[in-house]
Amino acid sequence: MRPKSPKAKTVSKYFCEFILAAALAVAIAAALRAAPPAAKPSDTGDKFYIAQLRYGGGGDWYDNRTSMPRLQERLAREFGVFPGAERKVVRLADDDLFSYPVIFMSGHGNVSFAPEEVARLRAYFERGGFLWASDDYGMASSLRRELKKVLPGQDYVELPFSHPIYQAPYKFPSGLPKIHEHDGGPPRGYALFLGDRMVFFADINTDIGDGLEAPSIHNDPPEVQEQAFRMAVNIVYFALSQ
Repeated sequence: MRPKSPKAKTVSKYFCEFILAAALAVAIAAALRAAPPAAKPSDTGDKFYIAQLRYGGGGDWYDNRTSMPRLQERLAREFGVFPGAERKVVRLADDDLFSYPVIFMSGHGNVSFAPEEVARLRAYFERGGFLWASDDYGMASSLRRELKKVLPGQDYVELPFSHPIYQAPYKFPSGLPKIHEHDGGPPRGYALFLGDRMVFFADINTDIGDGLEAPSIHNDPPEVQEQAFRMAVNIVYFALSQ
């Protein structure tokens, strides 16, 4: 068999990218249609938002103010979805929690869920929701404690580099990219499962959320920001297509 010509390889590459883009757009549209109904109508409409979780306990839940709007813009540019432009904030007790197929949280400090919030987050997971936590260095231990209340008897599972979340649409053969140094160790990706479905993913000791911020905030080089955006796209893609 003759090797493919460079032109054939280019066509094949663009075809694969087109298929992935179409798959993500379909996954997002399906997630919006299948999102668990809210108790009241929300103002999300057909737009795709990744809401940021406002939690108790004294931690700075409000960090990464520009991250989700910028990620929503990236999804629109690359995959033709119709995202909202602004930042959405949601509490676990809010009626519109179930309108968001993916929610995001970050911070440096303590995380604490009230008993009713534990029940709400469990219901959110059971009804198809996905929580992504990007530890800003200091949130990880308290969040792990609180999630044990939500999913008793379960603990974090560290994902192998071969896991699909590191494979598509972008390849990360060594797992999570290193965005910020923090304690200097390797980045780690942890997950929680409800049955066979992943309902929670945490990036630890890297800070993908910071890498999505406006360039003036952390002064990350463009190539570092690009790695953060690519990994964030993978997380959203996996959350919606599993």
